[in-house]
Amino acid sequence: MSAALDKTFLTADRWRDEALEVRAILLDCGLTEEKKWNKPCYSMDDENICIIQRMTHFLALMFFKGQLVDDPGGLLKAQGPNSRFAKRLEFNSVDAVKAAAGAIRALVASAIE
Repeated sequence: MSAALDKTFLTADRWRDEALEVRAILLDCGLTEEKKWNKPCYSMDDENICIIQRMTHFLALMFFKGQLVDDPGGLLKAQGPNSRFAKRLEFNSVDAVKAAAGAIRALVASAIE
């Protein structure tokens, strides 16, 4: 865990509990946490894997190379019409994060490969 990000997570106005739940899953996957682009970013062996983004209507977990990630459940969404590689998961409740915990772990494992 990054002490520099602790305050960011704990004082967030939007999607605080959802972000904390996602954070716990990502750290349990063995990812390194640091602040990049003013957001919590997760990497393995100095390779960016994913980043947590607080959007207006949902919390996003964006995979930098989501196009290459094995996603048999089709859970990942394109960032936008012009995005080529990045894809994301969207959450709007802690229950949704908990329900997707296994899928998050599988997506992270695929992204690390």
